[in-house]
Amino acid sequence: MVRPDCATADRRCCSSRYRHKPTPPTAGSRKCIVRCRTTSPGSSAARDNLHYRAEPMITFWLYAGLLLVIALAFILVPQLRLPRGQVDVDRTRANVGLYRERLRDLEIQRDAGTLDAIQLEVGRVEAARNLLDDTRISKHAADTPLGRTIPLIAALSTPLLALMLYLHWGSQDQLMLAREHAGHSARSIEEITTHLEVLLGATPDSVEGWSLLGRAYTKQERMADAAYAFERAATLAGRSSELLGDWAQALYFAGKRQWTPQLQALTDEALANDPQEATSLKLVGLARFEAGRYTEAVIYWERLAATLPEGDPRRLTISDEISHARELTKASTTKEMRQ
Repeated sequence: MVRPDCATADRRCCSSRYRHKPTPPTAGSRKCIVRCRTTSPGSSAARDNLHYRAEPMITFWLYAGLLLVIALAFILVPQLRLPRGQVDVDRTRANVGLYRERLRDLEIQRDAGTLDAIQLEVGRVEAARNLLDDTRISKHAADTPLGRTIPLIAALSTPLLALMLYLHWGSQDQLMLAREHAGHSARSIEEITTHLEVLLGATPDSVEGWSLLGRAYTKQERMADAAYAFERAATLAGRSSELLGDWAQALYFAGKRQWTPQLQALTDEALANDPQEATSLKLVGLARFEAGRYTEAVIYWERLAATLPEGDPRRLTISDEISHARELTKASTTKEMRQ
């Protein structure tokens, strides 16, 4: 009788163990049977092996469940404890805070020289558009009966969906993070203008809305409309110096650069309230320059340059204009002396 090798006996004994079919023992298979039995599912070694493999998964699910409970608490507790009005107020306050922080960031970038005046205004309009969109969404959520139900459903369904995807695609070490590459196209100035017009039709007392609309009109070179918007904003804001300067500037360009008593009154009022109001200083200097009154233009532009921080790229532009005005002053004086 041929003695089977250990591998053959091992396959025979193991297949018999799992299929519950007896196999005639042989001299060569006894050791294999012992080895097979020592690693059978019911053996102590097998139980230790299963415990070793299951322990990390149990730890993973415990930590995952703990993190899930903490995340749900952050979402559900404010929704359940705070009244709807308080939630809306907090959301609006947060949106306004983000808007102001964005404006500060834009000012810092402008002061650092990474943004020019046009880019700064575009950034302001975009930040305002985001604020208006967030406010509109919050208002819609507050007016909708499902405004609080939807977050609850989302909070409960998100972990369930994540679990389903996890079980479908494999273990946690096989999951890969996906990045969204969908492009985000910014709204055009015309769309922003339309949105602001609709918003101001519903809330005509918004100073910020009229100011943003005036800047949007300025970008489109609709200076007469910009002047009207800045007038409304200045009136609502108690005749703010900055808005008076914007109003005067829009009127100046809408009137084909003709200096009028109204413009003089607006800039005088703005500079009386704030001697460092930049728009008025620049505008008066420009009007004096175009009228050939170069010495007066230099005075206003030097006052403007003094208000700008060191390193501001606008200082270089103002310095060039001042130098040009002085050269014209010198040339004009020389011409008069020759005559």
